[in-house]
Amino acid sequence: MTPANPARPSDRGLRRAQAAIARLSRESPDPMALFARVADIVPEVVPADGVCGLTLDPATLLHTGGFHHRGVPHSHLPRLLQIEYGEEDVNQFPGLVRTGGTAAGLWQATGHRPHSSSRYRDVYRPAGMGDEMRVLLRTGHTVWGALVLHRGGDRAPFGGGEITALATLAPSVAQALRAAYLRHDVAAADCELPTAPGLLLFHPGGELDRATPAGHLWLEQLDAAGAQSAPLPQPVLHAAGRARATGDASLRMRSRNGPWVSVTATRMGAEGAVAVMVQPSSPQHVIGILMEAYGLTPREQQVAQLVTYGMSDTDISRRLGISPHTVRDHLKKVFDKTGANSRGRLLQLLYFSHYQPDVDNGRTMGRRGWFHSAQV
Repeated sequence: MTPANPARPSDRGLRRAQAAIARLSRESPDPMALFARVADIVPEVVPADGVCGLTLDPATLLHTGGFHHRGVPHSHLPRLLQIEYGEEDVNQFPGLVRTGGTAAGLWQATGHRPHSSSRYRDVYRPAGMGDEMRVLLRTGHTVWGALVLHRGGDRAPFGGGEITALATLAPSVAQALRAAYLRHDVAAADCELPTAPGLLLFHPGGELDRATPAGHLWLEQLDAAGAQSAPLPQPVLHAAGRARATGDASLRMRSRNGPWVSVTATRMGAEGAVAVMVQPSSPQHVIGILMEAYGLTPREQQVAQLVTYGMSDTDISRRLGISPHTVRDHLKKVFDKTGANSRGRLLQLLYFSHYQPDVDNGRTMGRRGWFHSAQV
């Protein structure tokens, strides 16, 4: 690969892209259709060999779905997810949020030493891929999703001007994505989901063994991308892989028609077979359920929430207006109450633990990607 400096995108091309995305927003596509169209627009501003659009849970930054055009090959996804949620690496989404950044390149972040990134060493380079650019899609402090751009291993890395151009384009995409969510929520009000929970059984090697009739129906509901990039929905594979490694896993995601769905995976014995249950999600947030079930005080919940964003004690103290010593006291109580003994274990617990979907704390989903306060 030749480390040439790519030409800076033209202001005119950037304005055309912003106008095209504004038109898309008015055309009312759903989130995945929006990403598919954006994947055609972005390369006109910044050349890329692959463009992926991810939906992220605004509270945890957990990946809940997405559109993948020439992204990471399916065979490399398990290692990518392992790095993303179990190891430290450059440009992970919580880190970008914590630093206030919008767009960042892997080459740029490593000082043109990509081999220092486990994501590059273990996933991109073996797959013949080169640089990666991540772009947060947020309005205000709320992160709705992200774009991930890829270049082939024989292409020059993304230049500073290209990264700046995508940071400039990001607010337009974020506004369109938020609008898509709002419209999708309204359309989803009249959508019907399967009434029975669906059961999926996976072999120890990760292949789907069998599924109940309801399980097949749920797979159709979760297949937002039309199964073009993977045999099964990636969040289901993600939950199954996490459960195979840790014993259990749980996440919430939107179905193809909009309503939220709970995906819960459990390892069955030492061999590594996994059972995955899919069912309509009760109107609570997984972190809210866990934190309230563990008896955390409102302040302890705030501290735990900020930990999921990768904030340090100093960052949290500044955000909440309390001393770092007080933050550490709250965090010790969080560890004591949850049984976690480190930030990493707390993150794993909050993201992936098996939670009780029938806990009723009075919360309902709002249209801002967050949950209203409990009602009494």
